[in-house]
Amino acid sequence: MKNNQTKQTQIPTSHDEDANAVDAVESQSQKNPNTDLEKPNLGNYAEYSSKLKRIFQSAANKNQVLYNRLKTAIQAKEITVNKVYIPANRRIFSIMFYHKDLSETVIRAVIGEDIMITDPLVEHRNDILKAIESSIWVDVFLKDTTSRVYTLDMQRKYFKQRNRNRSIYYGAKELAAQEVKDCRYEKLKQVSITFIYENNTTPRVAPIAKIQPTDVDTKEVYTDLLTLYEVNLNKIFDSDEQGLPENLVILKSFLSIQKHEDLDTFVTTYDTEFSRRLIMEYMDAILDDEILLKVEGSERFMLKLSEEVLLEEREEGRLEGEAIGISKGEAIGISKGEAIGISKGELRTLVALIHRKKLKHKTRGQIIDELELNEAEVEILDHFNKYTYLLDEFVI
Repeated sequence: MKNNQTKQTQIPTSHDEDANAVDAVESQSQKNPNTDLEKPNLGNYAEYSSKLKRIFQSAANKNQVLYNRLKTAIQAKEITVNKVYIPANRRIFSIMFYHKDLSETVIRAVIGEDIMITDPLVEHRNDILKAIESSIWVDVFLKDTTSRVYTLDMQRKYFKQRNRNRSIYYGAKELAAQEVKDCRYEKLKQVSITFIYENNTTPRVAPIAKIQPTDVDTKEVYTDLLTLYEVNLNKIFDSDEQGLPENLVILKSFLSIQKHEDLDTFVTTYDTEFSRRLIMEYMDAILDDEILLKVEGSERFMLKLSEEVLLEEREEGRLEGEAIGISKGEAIGISKGEAIGISKGELRTLVALIHRKKLKHKTRGQIIDELELNEAEVEILDHFNKYTYLLDEFVI
């Protein structure tokens, strides 16, 4: 797995001409090695994207040379993590894992089966945006060569009952979407729903949880038609002690990247086909700002992200209310905190909508007309003037 523990996958270095061409092109872009590449707003993102484009164009279709150049650029701090588009960002996750080889590797590591995924990009004529928009409920929707269904979802936080119910709901919808002819339900294809959680604080939770309908008395699996998987990244260690598949440990390390030091450690520690592909597809994903902006403006992502913002704020408000209740010895504190959380969540959702519709500098009346706000939403808008600083702080 790691450089000092396993046999390394050697990268041929016989492409001297290609490597020289890469160095020649890149030497022109190294005049200011201290360029700040971590700016989270898209105004400065163009410079970040431009540097990546030079690397990709100079080594097009030469993956081994390309990865070596990317690794060198990362270690030299010429390229680093974009704070908005970290690997665990759901937009990045969807763009990356609609690539067959990456999604196939992850699903194999999770379910422990040697499956063959039907290439979703071929199905959508290599249009990544169409592939993403085709999956209404989940981040990544896939089928294997036998038409079994697999889904992947990236989640930053774990809301126990909500997430568990949602897994069942998604699975039921995928089962119900299948056509049943002549009541032959035995022909239904299996559905596997996988949620990857960055931080699951549930006590005694396993790195991977597999859930199927079970007979309560006999403990036997009632049916394998629907299987749910929870992958808890914070319970996976960077070692072999848990006996987990190597690629699952690599995935955990990759999705945990938050800053340049994490990225540098990743490319230094891991040197496998999977780890290299993750880095190359990540850089390719953040390079294509056109696709990122289109995904950013997608109604599907807007609704899902707004819902999560509301839930997170509601949870924060609940905790705040519990603190008030404990200090005062009154149950009213908890309900007050929940109200605070709901209000903050609704406000953040409205702010995000105003940004996406580019209404930041419009009048009150223009915003009401453009967004077709109801009375309750107008009331939120009227309170909005007290929180104008949120316009910049809460960009989604």
